[in-house]
Amino acid sequence: MFDQYTYLNNLITVVPEGEEITVIPEIKAVKRISGLRELEEMLEDLRGLQYPLILAEDKGDGFLSFSGRNLDNGYYSFYLVSKVKIENSGSRTEVQAQCMALAKKVFKQMLADSENFGDPAYGFDSSRIDYMRVGPLVNNFHGYSFSYIIKDENITL
Repeated sequence: MFDQYTYLNNLITVVPEGEEITVIPEIKAVKRISGLRELEEMLEDLRGLQYPLILAEDKGDGFLSFSGRNLDNGYYSFYLVSKVKIENSGSRTEVQAQCMALAKKVFKQMLADSENFGDPAYGFDSSRIDYMRVGPLVNNFHGYSFSYIIKDENITL
């Protein structure tokens, strides 16, 4: 079963056999959240918080499909946000563009990591990735939320 938090965390720091490689160095942190309230509480506490950052939601909903081979289709969501330094629309636009560009890097890597059975993101459905602009959140964070589906074919009945 796909573990979104672990997968996204590995994109910013991979340690194969003792050497550290950063796949997407622009993203400074990945934090686990269980909902919007926890997201806002985390952003209120700025001590040690580096950004841009990903806030990965615990697995939520999905749908079961017993036709064909795709049995468990799980919805996964994360937020990619950064802090706007100056309260003006130009700064917000720059931060949102940066967050979208970083998300595209994440999904490009996810697509590469989904091609073969056993790959870390196997089952990633790249045909539809929903996004929604978010912000201003607490302490003037802006960015996007992204939702996608992972088709898990490893269910035993």
